[in-house]
Amino acid sequence: MRSALTVVAALLTLPVPAQPAPAATVCEVAPPAVPKVDWSGRAAYQAKAVVKDGRVIQVEIRALTAGVERRAQRALVTAIQQALRDAPCQPGDHEFEQRFTFDIPPSAPAASQAASTAG
Repeated sequence: MRSALTVVAALLTLPVPAQPAPAATVCEVAPPAVPKVDWSGRAAYQAKAVVKDGRVIQVEIRALTAGVERRAQRALVTAIQQALRDAPCQPGDHEFEQRFTFDIPPSAPAASQAASTAG
């Protein structure tokens, strides 16, 4: 029969899945450019990025909020992907996760009259 110490030692040597690092320690991700969309509201996404040789090579994005219009969601995900791919990263191979939140206000109605200048 194994001693308790042997069992604990065996458990301590089991491989532990690597946790993604915070984005700030791996890459300097600028806020994504908010695309012009025909939708308003709050949309949140969780992105997981894989960095190889200091460059983002793979991005997986998961929506955290429901109800975002499909075209708007596609545009927001594309903006996130672009921001991640453009980010300068630390040399080496890494994985990181980052959350992105968009607050998109309703579009302002078009002005009914053009401004005129007196002359």
